[in-house]
Amino acid sequence: MGKRKIYTEEELAAIASDYTIIGEFRKQRNNIYSAIRKRGLLDKLCGHMEKKIRHYSDEELAAIAETYHSLTEFREKEKQAYRAMQRRGLIERFCGHMKRTRRCLTNGEIAKIALKYKTKKDFRENAPSAYGAACERGILENVCRRMERLRAPNHFYTKEFCHTVALDYKTRTEFQAGNKGVYKAALKHGWLDDICGHMTPSGEGRKRKVYVYTFDDGYAYVGLTDDVSRRKKEHFGQFRDKKKKSPVLNHIKETGARYEYNELTDWLDLDVVGQVEDDYIKKYTEDGWKMLNRRKGGGLGGRGGIFSSARIRKIVAEYEYAEDFKEKEPGIYEYLCAKHLYSEYCSDLKHKRKEPGYWSLEKSLEVIPECETRTVFQKRYYQAYVAVKEEGLLDKYFPPLVRPRKWTLERSVKVARLCKSRIELHKKYPMAYFLLQEAGLLGKLIPSQKYFEKYDDEEKMKIIASCKTKRQLHDQFRSVYDWLRLSGRIDEFFPKRLS
Repeated sequence: MGKRKIYTEEELAAIASDYTIIGEFRKQRNNIYSAIRKRGLLDKLCGHMEKKIRHYSDEELAAIAETYHSLTEFREKEKQAYRAMQRRGLIERFCGHMKRTRRCLTNGEIAKIALKYKTKKDFRENAPSAYGAACERGILENVCRRMERLRAPNHFYTKEFCHTVALDYKTRTEFQAGNKGVYKAALKHGWLDDICGHMTPSGEGRKRKVYVYTFDDGYAYVGLTDDVSRRKKEHFGQFRDKKKKSPVLNHIKETGARYEYNELTDWLDLDVVGQVEDDYIKKYTEDGWKMLNRRKGGGLGGRGGIFSSARIRKIVAEYEYAEDFKEKEPGIYEYLCAKHLYSEYCSDLKHKRKEPGYWSLEKSLEVIPECETRTVFQKRYYQAYVAVKEEGLLDKYFPPLVRPRKWTLERSVKVARLCKSRIELHKKYPMAYFLLQEAGLLGKLIPSQKYFEKYDDEEKMKIIASCKTKRQLHDQFRSVYDWLRLSGRIDEFFPKRLS
C-alpha cells in the first residue's frame, strides 16, 4: 500500500477555509478533520465554522425512536435526538418500548458496597439495588456478616425485637431463609401476620394469582404467577435464563402498543388456578381479543414448577400417544422428566412406532416433500432417512450446500478486469475489492473517477486520434488508455494485427 500523505498546516488551513459548517466539514473530509484535531488546531483552523444544531419536532423524534429497540444503541447513534428528548422530558414517552441494558453487579462489588454500612437497614435504604441483588442470589448473610447484629434482650425473643428483624426482609420466604430463629419464634407465638404486614405477599409455591395484559391494538395475554413483582420483571426481559423471551415484551417491541395490567383473581389453590386461567383465556378470545398466549392455560408456572397430581392425570388422560402429549403439553412433559415422574404418569400412553420393515424406499420418498432440509427429514422420519441414505439418494433430494470458493489475489484480479468501475466491483465482488485494496492494486486495475476526469470526451477523442499505436497511447496518456480499455472500445480504435 502507498504511503499516506502528511499535510502541512498551510494545506490543512486551505482545505478548512472552504467550509463554513463544522458538521459538513467533518462528514465530507473526515481525514482532514482528524488530522487537525490530533494536532490540536481545531480552534485555530476551524474557528470560523458554525456548529449547526438540528432542531427536531416531536413527530420527528417519535419516528426516529421507533427504529431502535435498544436505549443504549439509540443514545450512541442519535446523540442529538436523545439530548432533545432529555431536554423536553420525552424519554419515557417515546423510548418506553426500548430495552434498557443494566450492568449487573458482581458478588465482589456487592460485598464492597455492603462494607460501607453498619446495619442491614442502612444497607437496604441506601443501596437498594445491591441489597436486592444480594437477596436474590442468597448471599445477603455472607456480605452482611461484619455488620452489627441485633441481639435478643435477656436471651429470648420479644415481639418488638422480631418486628425489628423482619423489617430487613421483603417477603416471608426471605425472612425464613435469612433468620430462621426469629421466624420460628414469631410463628410459634402467632406474630407473623403482625410483623410481616410491610412484606410483599406471594404464593410462596403453594398458590397462584391470575393476571392479564391488554393492549390498545386488540391483543391480550393471560398468565398466572406465584410472585407478582418477579413475574412483571420477567415479562420485561429480566429472566435468569437469557434465552427465554416474553410474548408481552416482543409485542411491545414489534408494535409499540400501550398496555394495561390487571390482576383477575386473588391467591388461588393449585388444584383450581390452572382451570381458572384456561377459562379466562377462552373468555378473552370470545370477547374478540387476539391472544398472545403460546400454549393453552393450565401450567402452574412459578420457579418450582409445581403441578397438582390430579391435574396431571387429567391432562395425560386426554392423549393416546406419547408423541402428541410431548408436543402439545411441553410444560408438563418437562416437569415430569425433571422430577423423574414420567413413567409413573405416562406408562399407559402408546407410541407411534412403525413395525420393522415399514419404511420401504417408496414410502420414504413419499414423506420427503414434507421436509425442507435433510436435518428436518432425519429428525422427523429417522428410519426413512436411513433407507434413503443407504440407497445413496440423499444428495439427489437434498443437494449439499455449495460453499463459496475462497478469494485469492489472482481471482480478484480477473474479476476486477470485468468491472467498469470500483462501485460495480464492490457491489458484485466485495471480497475481491478489499483484497485488491489491501494489496495496493485497486488503483492500477480500476482508477478512481477523478482519474478519468482529467479530459472531457472531445479531448479524449482528439488524443486517441493523435496516437498511432496502442503503446503510444499507453505511455503518453495513461488515463485515456485506461478509460478506453475499461469501456471495451480499445480494439475499435486500435485493431489487433493479423499474423
